[in-house]
Amino acid sequence: MVSEAGDVQSFLAQHPPFNQLSESQLEYASNNVLVAFSKSGNKLALNTSDPVASSVGMLIVRSGSLEVRDKHGVLIDRLSSGDYFVPEALRDDAGDSPDAVVLEDCLYYELGDDALHSLAAANEEIAAIQKSGQKAVAETATQQGRRSTEAIVQHAADKSVYIQRVRDTMSNVVISVAPDTSIRDAARLMNQYNISSLLIEDDRRLVGIITDRDFRIRVLAEGVPDNEPVRRVMTCDPMSIDLNTELHDAQLKMMAEGVRHLPVMDEQTLVGMISQTDILRANNIEPVSLNFAINRASSVSELRVIARGIPPLIVKMVERDTRAVEVGKILTTLSDGLTRRLIALAENRYGNPPCEYAWLAFGSQARQELALGSDQDNALLLPDSIGEHDREYFEKFAAFINDALDLCGMPYCPGGIMAKNKQWRLSLSQWIRTFAKWIEEPSPKAVMHSSIFFDMRGIYGNAELVAELQAEVLDRARKNTIFLAMLCDNALLHSPPLGFFKTFVLESDGEHNNTLNLKKRGTIPIVDIARMYALSVGNDTLNTIERLQAVHRAGVMSREMSDSLIDAHEFIAGLRLDAQGKQYAAGHKADSYLDPTELSPLLRHQLKDAFNIVRDAQTAMKARFGGGVL
Repeated sequence: MVSEAGDVQSFLAQHPPFNQLSESQLEYASNNVLVAFSKSGNKLALNTSDPVASSVGMLIVRSGSLEVRDKHGVLIDRLSSGDYFVPEALRDDAGDSPDAVVLEDCLYYELGDDALHSLAAANEEIAAIQKSGQKAVAETATQQGRRSTEAIVQHAADKSVYIQRVRDTMSNVVISVAPDTSIRDAARLMNQYNISSLLIEDDRRLVGIITDRDFRIRVLAEGVPDNEPVRRVMTCDPMSIDLNTELHDAQLKMMAEGVRHLPVMDEQTLVGMISQTDILRANNIEPVSLNFAINRASSVSELRVIARGIPPLIVKMVERDTRAVEVGKILTTLSDGLTRRLIALAENRYGNPPCEYAWLAFGSQARQELALGSDQDNALLLPDSIGEHDREYFEKFAAFINDALDLCGMPYCPGGIMAKNKQWRLSLSQWIRTFAKWIEEPSPKAVMHSSIFFDMRGIYGNAELVAELQAEVLDRARKNTIFLAMLCDNALLHSPPLGFFKTFVLESDGEHNNTLNLKKRGTIPIVDIARMYALSVGNDTLNTIERLQAVHRAGVMSREMSDSLIDAHEFIAGLRLDAQGKQYAAGHKADSYLDPTELSPLLRHQLKDAFNIVRDAQTAMKARFGGGVL
């Protein structure tokens, strides 16, 4: 069916690449779009041998979601509202198009191939997208993937929020009403266009703005009749921003003024609107772009190119004062994505796996607390029914993934805790027996292993296997107070670097002499405390901050201690992250060492306070768990 062009135009204007089009180009695009709907489970017809399907130049998701897989069933991408793809660009060497399967009932737009060509002739960004589709016909999938990967990584570098301006991110469709418009009609218009704010113009002059929040506070809460004019409840003479303002300045202005929307002006002319959501989307463009590239990579060499873009991204986030906890989660998400893509490539190389399995991550990756330079800690969880021949498959499978992760910047674990090593490719029963031995016969080595393996998360595969193992392990650990006591004693080995008079105790090994190890002596003690308390109550939360919040809710840690440890963890992790960013920017290998003389007196004082909080918490932990009784 033919779309209602106005509604389509409003939607397209909010999403790239269409938000870069001129008004006339946007109108042309919306007039050449067909609306289609498909139910969950349906497969969309994208085979380019079909003369009808071949006329689709671009597919844009309006609502719902779908996934795109190649002819081998390997996931290429998942799309939701605002995402798009060009069927021509995803054809393989044999000319076969991918399968697009609807995950949730999906309303989508089909932009005709002729219309795509016309837009490409008038707009550089559309041209780049359309050109990638043309190249796909002539190039091999590997060549195409390499080119698109390099382009996306460069795009991620070029689109930093610090060089973007309001004009790059704003919605350039102005939806406004006159001051005498009724409140009811204004609300209907906002609902029709799915927008959260509406501008008020009088004789082409901006005089007001009304938002969803205004409707709640000024209309519903005050009982104002909906037939009253909107001028009665609007915010008069709203602040605005120039379209050439840098994006981070727009963000600061919103934060300072406590607003979520800003009209955008070109001198005295209203040209658009920018919201906090727009800015958040722009802030996240680099990790989103990298993840987009990871999902489309067809070889280890492509993933290696993509992975080179991760450290510069982290440095940029450090420069933006992004919280360490958020950086850790973004870095973990990208590392998880690399792992899953390598698993798909391994299955392509060695064939379908002979049985169910789960790929496990341990340590900081499991906790979503990765930092620059973090190494691999992973394993395979296999079903009890596995045969010897099946194990041969997983031996090759795991070696491929571990070797590739190393090439992509996640170095081998120095302790060998990797799935390529036979002792860490175990069946469910074997894993349970291994943990049982560590818990019930807690030698120093077993306790050391526990500090790594008890932070365990399934990255890919059979989630039920992972859940069964985690439940068994948590139950055994919670009940064994002797084990908890030894785990507590092991945790106390990582003491904060403070002397008797609250002076720093510095490292004394040659290479890092007179420095602080912010990981070993700073964040790890807090990680150990959080894990200790979580295991004692059988809580399966993994992230350190979330664990500290959970054990407070469980009644085993005071609110004051929980909040103080969270603050200390964020502060120390932030200093570590900032130091790593500077090391990388200077061309040095990122580590966890910091010379305290590089800190201001205030930061040194705050760091001592943070270490003192950790020391007090360790004392409380020792009193609670030391000397357990079986």
